[in-house]
Amino acid sequence: MKYKKAEAKEWAKSFYRGLEATILPSFTPDELALDEAAVRHDVRELIKHGFFSAITVNDTGTSKEEDKCFAQWCVDEARGKIGIGFSLRYPTLKENIEMAKFAEAAGCDVVMISYHPNFHAETEDQVFDYTLAICQATDLAVELFPSHKYGFPFIGSFPPSLLNRMAEIENVVAMKIGVIEYAWMDECFRLFGDKIMIGHPFDEAWPIFIQNYGMQWSGSAPWQVFQTPDDPRQLRLFELIQQGRMAEAMELYWKMDGLRKYFMSAMQSQIGRTGLYNYQMWKYMEGLVGMSGGEMRYPRLQFTRGDKIRAKKAMQAAGLNIVRN
Repeated sequence: MKYKKAEAKEWAKSFYRGLEATILPSFTPDELALDEAAVRHDVRELIKHGFFSAITVNDTGTSKEEDKCFAQWCVDEARGKIGIGFSLRYPTLKENIEMAKFAEAAGCDVVMISYHPNFHAETEDQVFDYTLAICQATDLAVELFPSHKYGFPFIGSFPPSLLNRMAEIENVVAMKIGVIEYAWMDECFRLFGDKIMIGHPFDEAWPIFIQNYGMQWSGSAPWQVFQTPDDPRQLRLFELIQQGRMAEAMELYWKMDGLRKYFMSAMQSQIGRTGLYNYQMWKYMEGLVGMSGGEMRYPRLQFTRGDKIRAKKAMQAAGLNIVRN
């Protein structure tokens, strides 16, 4: 490991800088078996993009054993050139602890905790104790992911006061914002923005959070579908705002506006109807900019020929260099 558990918070201050991407598993075209060569290719592409880290996506119809293979390939191919985070969203606390321990042994840099739909917490203490049990089981740094989608029966879905308690846990180092409510976000920054690294996964709020709160990372999100390795514009946008070069930043921001609106509209309408992310859309768009692309397993949302045409047009209109049809 790159740090001791007691050093995790300090380590995170230098690690969490820039953009954290996602990495989806890839499958063979015939049997939809896990494809090692394609996974390794995608890690190399993410390194070229300049991201500081990528979080594995582990809710795409893969087994725990396949998730282990997937993570091991990512860590091995990354060779320290990009961080690898492991996503924990398994059905039981026992499984999440098991996989957190695996991620540590495999050489992952962080684990990201979210909560499976069958975790029906009735009190804040239940959520805290569940989270604490995972944190205590590993020496890895922990990234929190509070979200509306868990359906917790609390004011604000996931109270900042509860997260403030979690921020005191020794190896909790970061938080991906998943409650899109500006008063809630402001309260998080005020309560514990000095304790852990808070990141917002959408670029529309970067001018606010970078300039006013000193936010130094954003993710995890599929930033790779908004840029290419030879034109890392999302990373450049983030850096321009950090440098206070707002005229240049906003010129680039508006250049991406059509693609941004397409992606967000497509994602939000699908999540609203199904509760699922359309990973097939992500995968197709990744393929257009040089990643492995290909088909995802079921359960998955449909991404039709017409959807593909609209996605490709949005990317081309934003000026991205499409390398694959």
